[in-house]
Amino acid sequence: MKFVNAKPLVADAKNKGYAVPALNTNGGTYDIARAALEAAEEMKSPLILQVYEPNLEYRGYDYFVKMASHLCDELNIRVPVALQVDHGHSFESVLKAMKAGFTSVMFDASHNPLEDNIANTRKVVEIAKVLGCSVEAEVGYVKGNEAKKEKLIGRIPVAEKPSISPAKTDIAEAERFVNEVDVDMLAVSVGTTHGVYKTQAGIDFELLKMLASKIDTPLVQHGTCGISLEDISRLVKAGMSKVNFGEPFRFNYIKYFNELTDSMEHLWHPWKIMREVKNRLKADMKEIITALGSEGKAD
Repeated sequence: MKFVNAKPLVADAKNKGYAVPALNTNGGTYDIARAALEAAEEMKSPLILQVYEPNLEYRGYDYFVKMASHLCDELNIRVPVALQVDHGHSFESVLKAMKAGFTSVMFDASHNPLEDNIANTRKVVEIAKVLGCSVEAEVGYVKGNEAKKEKLIGRIPVAEKPSISPAKTDIAEAERFVNEVDVDMLAVSVGTTHGVYKTQAGIDFELLKMLASKIDTPLVQHGTCGISLEDISRLVKAGMSKVNFGEPFRFNYIKYFNELTDSMEHLWHPWKIMREVKNRLKADMKEIITALGSEGKAD
């Protein structure tokens, strides 16, 4: 299967008022990737299949591309699929991804001063255009990916809500960024945080509406764990064209595995358990696709 550039996917979403699901596979985990592809195909939704850059250390860039290609052929996937690296933090890593076959990269320099973010992202855009890849950038740091100072062992309790105050994107900075760098997507921070949480209710929908009214570049939502499906739909209506999901899948992957190990007949065959994990994740993803309004948009 030929993977597509993400730019036309998010452009269509912006024009028609829905959002493309960007589903993170936690390092290219087979069952999560298969669940995402099956859900997208069954609901005729475009899909951006993602992998978080640090997770690639385990399986590698080439593995993810080859696995995704195999799954698309094996499952006869016909909906448009883009492959994207999420939160790439160096020019070298996103270049490696593009050469491996990724069709889209997120270059995240949002933790740097705006001038450095602009200069470094511009370099990525220049090479990406040559290689036919789309580029997502970020202005307004979405917190939660910072290195933890303490070791958290085992199945740690899930926090009710984020314990840190989220950053919010400055509208003037976002406008300046897109005027100076020709990115295809822009991630903005409107009150959410990366991490595993039960709830996130502090979304600044008015800020999002103002950003969407002033910026033509399709906007991207990060840090979605704990956001209700109703608020996911509100984010789309307020202006998001691509919405990322990652933490819910990695949390539920382990949760479902533990539940099924004790509740189903498997006779110590891991694949039987994982098939059911995949089916549960697919059901979750279908609910997300419905909330985003992308069902049927691949027809």
